[in-house]
Amino acid sequence: MSLELEYKPDAAEALKRMEAWWKREILDRPTLQVTAPRPERRPLPEKHHATPRDRWMDVEYNVERAAVAMGNTYWAGESLPFFFPNLGPEIMTAALGAELRFGEETSWSEPILSDWSALPELRIDPGNEYLRTILDLTKLSLEVGKGKFLTGHTDLHPGADLAASLRDPQQLCIDLLESPAEVHALMDVLRPTFYQFFDLQHQLMLEAGQAVTISWLPLCTKGRYYIPSNDFCCMISTPQLKEFFLQELIEETEWLDRSIYHMDGPGALRHLDTFLGIPRLGAIQWVWGAGNEPGSRWMDVFRRIQAAGKNIHASVEPWEVDLFMEALDPEGVMLQTWAATPEEADALVGKVRRWRRHQ
Repeated sequence: MSLELEYKPDAAEALKRMEAWWKREILDRPTLQVTAPRPERRPLPEKHHATPRDRWMDVEYNVERAAVAMGNTYWAGESLPFFFPNLGPEIMTAALGAELRFGEETSWSEPILSDWSALPELRIDPGNEYLRTILDLTKLSLEVGKGKFLTGHTDLHPGADLAASLRDPQQLCIDLLESPAEVHALMDVLRPTFYQFFDLQHQLMLEAGQAVTISWLPLCTKGRYYIPSNDFCCMISTPQLKEFFLQELIEETEWLDRSIYHMDGPGALRHLDTFLGIPRLGAIQWVWGAGNEPGSRWMDVFRRIQAAGKNIHASVEPWEVDLFMEALDPEGVMLQTWAATPEEADALVGKVRRWRRHQ
């Protein structure tokens, strides 16, 4: 597959290794994603915004700033320069009619589904201000980044997380007990919205000639790739997960060409075997959460994932690379880390060439 990027001259080779990674195969070496600052860097564009909302919604500013940041970065191993349009994790809730509230680092929405009779009104509105901003960010990124960097899908949280944002997470917990039929009906109404939102962005990428898909979790492939998730699962039991939300995850993985489940926080570990049992799921990203570092302390979790035949993605400290090499087989493992200089980044990539199976 051809992929020529100014900010990543060896992008085509990186993509070949990543395709092998998806298949739990190794080409010339195991995979590793490493970034480092370039010694000569351009200053990031600055602009005064009256409010955080103004900054988040400023399409030109956000694309220009990201483009400079990518040019300032050394992309080693299987790391790829990319920009993903982002208005926060509840963009789908906003596309269904909620208002977003913006802070410095993230955004959030207020629940809008107080009456079960409002279910028929929950539809993606193509003219929605927030959806249009995501699409405008996508179009401008594809234009500015052509031949330099990739444009990715935004951070979508469909399924249970979408339902929780519409109802309020605590209220949805009560609904599972007191209004199970209504929850099932809600999930049926919400099910098409992920595919509709995904396709609106994906079509723009295909029309611009970008044949590969990338997203906020920077894996890449030809075809449809995304990151199924259910952060709400930390608040419920495994029987409830299976009754109300598992089928949506299964259907998502069957529709996608490649998928990796975003498993966030120790509270999600009770469901690990359920996630590992999803037939078409390709990989799991285990995120242990703040205060639970380092990632290498969770090696038993990574061994369970590998033993079940699923791939692994983990963001780790540079010093942990040796520990993962000692504990896991290299096939299907993608570590993401950083370095202080391009030379140190290349040294880390060279190190994983010595990674061998333990059997």
